[in-house]
Amino acid sequence: MKRALVGIGVLAVAAALLVSPPRPTLASWADTENATGAFGALTVPPPVLGATCTLAPGALGLNPVITITWSLPAGYALGDVRYGYYNVTGLEVVTGALLSSITTTGGPTYTTKFGSGLLAGLLGGSKSVGMLIVHSSGWTSKWATVTATMGLAGANPTCTVNPVV
Repeated sequence: MKRALVGIGVLAVAAALLVSPPRPTLASWADTENATGAFGALTVPPPVLGATCTLAPGALGLNPVITITWSLPAGYALGDVRYGYYNVTGLEVVTGALLSSITTTGGPTYTTKFGSGLLAGLLGGSKSVGMLIVHSSGWTSKWATVTATMGLAGANPTCTVNPVV
């Protein structure tokens, strides 16, 4: 019985296609409504560095300290800041965390001191340090950095605030 019903259905569809085959049509939209919109990506602002920084090499460059003054961007707290060495390579990657210290005081203008440690100071050289902001979503700002340089045994200490790029 089921086979007979299926057979009749197939014959009915075939007959309908023979009598009135499908014809091509031209379809178009004639709606005058349109919509516009905008979207943006989250941009986390970096800490705002002061115009200058200082490098105090200590006696014979044995205890160099880089001092930065800075402020937080609106809407962020001190707990959102992460500190670090920027573009670090070589021995400093291994010894930096063991032989250095970072302290921050103040507010709303903060002062952060990066103690560089014995190995980084005695032989002279250059070091970039800085900070960034971490948003609650996990997105981060660009680094706000300074570069400190001194010669052998702490000679000619300089510190430069780098542009945020």
